[in-house]
Amino acid sequence: MRPVSRPGYPRPVPALCLSPTPLAAARAARRLCDGQGGILLGEAVTTLPRLVLAVLAAAGDRRPVLPPLAERLLALEAGGAAGGPLAGLAPSAGLSTALWRTLSELRRGEVAPDDLRQAASSLEGAPAARLALLARALEAYEGRLAALGALDAAGAARAAAEAVRRGASPVPGGIDLLVLDGLCSLSPAEWDLAAALVARARRTRAALPYFPDRPDLSTPAEPLLRRLESLHEVAAVREVEVVLPRLDDRAPRLAAVLAALAGGPADRPPEGAGLVLAAPGAGEAGEAEAAADAALGLLERGFAPEQVLIVSPSPRRAAGPLRAALEARGIPLAAGRGPAVAAVPLVELLREAILAGGRLDRTAAVRLGSSSWLAPAGAAGLEGLLERAGALDGRGPAAAALRRRADSLAGGGARGGERARLSAAADRLEGLEAVLSPLSRTVPARQHARHLSVAIGQLGLRRRAARGPLEVAARDLAALAAVEDAAEEVVRAAELAGRGAAALPPAWFEALLGQALEAAALATPGEPAAGAVELVGPDDLAGAPVPAAVLLGCGEGGFPAPPAPEPLLRDPERLALRQRLGRPAVATSGARRAEALHRALVAAAAGTEALAFAWAAPGPAGDGGPPAALVEEALAAAGVEPPRGAPVDPPLAAAHTARAALRAAARLGPAGAAALGGSALEERAQDAAQRGEVEAARRGAVLAGAPAPFAGEVEGPALAVLRSTLPGEWSPSQLETHARCPFRAFLRVAVGLPDAAAPDLDMEVRDQGTLLHALLERFVSARVARGAWPPRGDGPDLAEARALAEEPLGRFQRQGRTGDAAAWAGRREAVLHQLDRIVRAEARDHGGLVPRLLEHAFGAGQAAPPLELASGGEVVRLRGRIDRVDAGPDRLLVIDYKNSRGGGGREEALDPEAFGERSFQVPAYLMTAARELPGRRLEATLTLLRGPERLPPVSLEAGDPRLAPAGGSFAAAVVARVGEMRAGRFPIVSQGCERCPWGAVCRFEGLAVRAAAGVSL
Repeated sequence: MRPVSRPGYPRPVPALCLSPTPLAAARAARRLCDGQGGILLGEAVTTLPRLVLAVLAAAGDRRPVLPPLAERLLALEAGGAAGGPLAGLAPSAGLSTALWRTLSELRRGEVAPDDLRQAASSLEGAPAARLALLARALEAYEGRLAALGALDAAGAARAAAEAVRRGASPVPGGIDLLVLDGLCSLSPAEWDLAAALVARARRTRAALPYFPDRPDLSTPAEPLLRRLESLHEVAAVREVEVVLPRLDDRAPRLAAVLAALAGGPADRPPEGAGLVLAAPGAGEAGEAEAAADAALGLLERGFAPEQVLIVSPSPRRAAGPLRAALEARGIPLAAGRGPAVAAVPLVELLREAILAGGRLDRTAAVRLGSSSWLAPAGAAGLEGLLERAGALDGRGPAAAALRRRADSLAGGGARGGERARLSAAADRLEGLEAVLSPLSRTVPARQHARHLSVAIGQLGLRRRAARGPLEVAARDLAALAAVEDAAEEVVRAAELAGRGAAALPPAWFEALLGQALEAAALATPGEPAAGAVELVGPDDLAGAPVPAAVLLGCGEGGFPAPPAPEPLLRDPERLALRQRLGRPAVATSGARRAEALHRALVAAAAGTEALAFAWAAPGPAGDGGPPAALVEEALAAAGVEPPRGAPVDPPLAAAHTARAALRAAARLGPAGAAALGGSALEERAQDAAQRGEVEAARRGAVLAGAPAPFAGEVEGPALAVLRSTLPGEWSPSQLETHARCPFRAFLRVAVGLPDAAAPDLDMEVRDQGTLLHALLERFVSARVARGAWPPRGDGPDLAEARALAEEPLGRFQRQGRTGDAAAWAGRREAVLHQLDRIVRAEARDHGGLVPRLLEHAFGAGQAAPPLELASGGEVVRLRGRIDRVDAGPDRLLVIDYKNSRGGGGREEALDPEAFGERSFQVPAYLMTAARELPGRRLEATLTLLRGPERLPPVSLEAGDPRLAPAGGSFAAAVVARVGEMRAGRFPIVSQGCERCPWGAVCRFEGLAVRAAAGVSL
């Protein structure tokens, strides 16, 4: 694209800006856009890895560039070829990661296998053996790359450098301005690429994190500076500018802090401007709160949010707690990254399911079988059942132990109830094993990914994820999409590594999937792009410094961050290799410590007027430690006394505000209220203590999944009142409500709270469904009465259906059930078009059956008696209304209308395994239809009216024992569930909180599902 300019805007120029990380590149692009009045034309802001790909594409190089996962697979193959301790490594092994990183470092430093062998000849013992082992691994790695005709990251950088020298350019039309923004060190190939770009650009501006007043601490950036200074020939014909920061370009107090970090404390605290803060917090969570308080203090002192930068050694981990802490204070945060996909509880559970495969031992059964994600019916008391069944890890599947225990029990009563619970739990575990069993096969990566996608669909994870609160649902749905993307990334890596057809064990696939997920982060929708506090990591620091910076992780042992250990290439080998090559091809431990100190200094130099140090200190809310020694010296240089512990609320005797006194009294429990005796706060303290006891009991009940006072348990005189309000005849929907959320059933059935919809201009969804039922009943009954079934779905049929619809449409409008009159004008025609589609679908899907029962009501004083179910001497009567039953000579089909478009998990209602667990309408309707039309095979389906389409029907033989009115499994389940309600047991154990209007009543909306999944509340 050719740069253009507009009047009043700066003229865009062809520019190329290289930033150290993608986040730094994104923010540099934003700064360029802001600097040009909101227009970004002609600039390219990127990172070196992305630039390499762009150059290779411009040069027409068709060789594939391996992603990190593919490099890992090649490193594993190379380790197997090298033998010794590197043979037979799995991707999950720590040594496999160390091997990949070591080979990448050697390739980046352009070390050849012969260099390793010659360096090994100068050593003895274990160091020589390790170098010889790495020489074989590196030789195998490079040979495999050559056989594949592929490039790894180091080879791609070298190929890109040669392509630029031959004339390839990532910016069409040439580079007017080249910016090196915050780059610290480059490999030989990367430097050759940068030098070639400098030679082609008319102007170059390099902003390096090198402090000329402390060159001893800037050694990591010194090689790049010297290389730029050596470009004499280029500087003679091109403009090359190097910009270096200075420690004294700060407020006096901050300059003293940086001097202390660089070489010890100053003699005395300086006079003058500058703000230095110490922000300890109790534990990791307290550190985020302390950092948020520091940011709030900076804003109150006049700093704008965009002038405050938070630097964290682990920004992905810190983003969530920081965002919550800042939002509580009304401060926006721009993190540029969401939570790590691998840390989402649903993803962790899914990875455990892959490893468990089709054989669930006790530990896996408790973890997976008790999860509402993978076992939507729940498994209350599953661990106790497994304990009584003697299930142990390593002694076969847990389901088999449950079966053995169930078979050993005989008789009725309590033993019969336990046998039923054992059998039901075994059924659920075996069903879960059947879904997960394909994940346990050793197949190619493509099939692993396909099996994973199928399992996600069969388990209904998307449907259940969508039921949560909006924010949680968005996170979980995005996490599931990221899991499938990561699986495809594993497939692509395996194919690029030449292992597309090779069978991978499930543990290999899960490990590679986990490594892909570790590198992935969820998006942050709605995050501000400007006007917010920014969160960065030490490697993201690029561009001009900001007025204020808050540093996280400044505790003992974390500032500077310690370098990672190197198990394969240790200091003796590194020193021998550097001596052999005569250049620092690999970094020694001393060099890595210098890099860590340099990063700490660069982070502290990010603020020019204010600087805050935050760390996790000891305190009642969490574990922590003292600040780092460097931080203590820096605070002392600024005249700030570092606190020795996290700030805590004062004790009751030292409380100076009502809030502090109440908090102190609450910590003391009942004794706290007594200590306030005679004061105006005594009654409030007693009330707070009582409320705390109630809430603690409710939370414990939710975690235990059991009813309790104030949490769904009715007892004493209230139980008699409850029983008097319960219906004599139950509807299947009431039973399904109890199965979905017992506490919701308590509010609807026992208390009688209306499940009213919010007022809207449009027609209510419930009324839409009722209207469509009325239209279909009128059309179908008229056709059947004159022997004209099935319809043909042609013009006359559509006209007849519309004519018959006039009376119900007018009646609903007169009753005020069609919403706003202006909106109804359009909605009415939409309903008629929907009726046309339904008529055509009836002509297509009739299957040779004729409607025999329409809107067939049973129980509740209707002509048909209620459905009586008996079990264990108890009888429960069901009432209801069947939308329609079609029948032929040898089979009948129950049709239940649903005013929806997609299945959305409704297939579960047709699953016989869910009868009596989550599905009650379909089995009750089948039993009623069999009573009215006996001797036929039983089928049932759902008709989704907005499609319209019919779901695949469930088919059962006539007289199926599960549907026996007396003693059948469905009858037993109904009697047991009604018995729970009659006993006053309505625990807060929800299987889904979507569209529930009573979240403010239970106060655990969405959390019961998380508790069942093992997520901390």
